[in-house]
Order: sequence, then structure tokens, then C-alpha cells
Amino acid sequence: MGEIVKPKWPNLLVVVRHGQSEQNAAIDLLEKDLKETLKRFSKIRDMDIALTSRGTQQALETGKYLAQYNFDICFSSPYKRAMQTAQAIVSKFDYEIRIFQDNRLREKEFGRLHGLTTADIQKIYPREYDDRKRDGKYWYRLLGGENYPDVEMRVHSFLDKLVRDYSEKKVLVVTHHVPCVSFRTLFEHLDEKAVLALGDVPNCGISEYVLDTSKSPEGRMKLKEFGKVVYK
Repeated sequence: MGEIVKPKWPNLLVVVRHGQSEQNAAIDLLEKDLKETLKRFSKIRDMDIALTSRGTQQALETGKYLAQYNFDICFSSPYKRAMQTAQAIVSKFDYEIRIFQDNRLREKEFGRLHGLTTADIQKIYPREYDDRKRDGKYWYRLLGGENYPDVEMRVHSFLDKLVRDYSEKKVLVVTHHVPCVSFRTLFEHLDEKAVLALGDVPNCGISEYVLDTSKSPEGRMKLKEFGKVVYK
């Protein structure tokens, strides 16, 4: 009698981008004074940027919606805005769930270019500006930072953990824009053009992947929703 092959993936994986952050709001409202806005945030570590009250409300509304899924575990980026989002979401669950921080879920590192406008980069780092123009948004590795494939490697490592420890479980992940995109990139084998065509994942955008065993007993993760918003 042959060995019984079980699914290797979670039954459900829900990936949520953090709610509106102070920097998101400042850039949206102060585009005409973008240079000063970015200068202010350049003095703050990216990981310390918090949610706005609007971002907290987005997370609470998202939590009400996600309460139906009865998750087994929650993982979050260690960044403040992501942890605040995760805590607000699970506060709406009628059961206890632990939140574990995982550094692999942090946002793409911006390195020395954090808080600089395009004009600043052109003036201070002209070589980097030219490299960015040549290589494009997907492949260009920020000075002291990362590119999209770097983040994909982190997310790939995180998926190894899910396969190893959370087969047939329900997993909630709270993270950032580029990691949100990276999950889909890896599951669907997207190329550069397809990745950039996805556009921005909205704040508290929900991406839902479900286990599909129709073609293999080990299964695969199939996209059900991408960037769904449930708040007004």
C-alpha cells in the first residue's frame, strides 16, 4: 500500500497590508509640499512609523470581516504600523490568537534613499538616479537597501516555514505592500511586467489564498481575492 500524501500548504492564507500610516497620510495630503513631508519622515526609522486613527479604524473594520475565518496563527512584520494593524484586527476576534513577529515580513528596505525625493536622489546620488532609470523599479536595488527580488527571497523563506509547520492550518499575515505583492509573485510565477501591473495594494487590502488539491494531493495555493477592501 502506497504512502498517503497529505497537503503541504495551509488550508487558508490571508495576507493583509497594514492600515494607513502617518507617512501614507502625509504624502496623500501634502503632495504639493512633498519634499518637506519626506524630510520630516527621513528622521524617523521606517519601522517606527505608526498608524493614523484612520488606519486603526481600517484595521478594526478588517478585523470584523476576518473574524469569520477562525485562524490558527497570526504572523506580522515587526514594523510598528504592521503590529498595530495586527493587534487591531485580532481584537475583533472572539477567540484567542497569538501574534508572532517575523522579520522576513518587513517592508522593502529603502536604505540611504529613505525620505529622499526623486530630485534629491538626482542631486545627491546622480549615479543611483541613472541606475534606477536604467534598471527600473523592479530590479533596481536601492543604495543600502533592497529590490523586489530581495523581498521575494525573504517571503520564499517564510513560505518554507508555513509548509513545514502549518500544513492544513489557517494562517493570517500582516505585512506591507511589496511583501503582499511578493506572495502573489511566488505563487503565480509572475515576471517583472506582471508584478508592476498589479499596482498598489490598498491599506488593509486583503489577499486570500485557499488550498487547491484538484491537481495534486500536495496541493497548491490558489488566489481567491487580491487587495480586497472591506471598510468604507
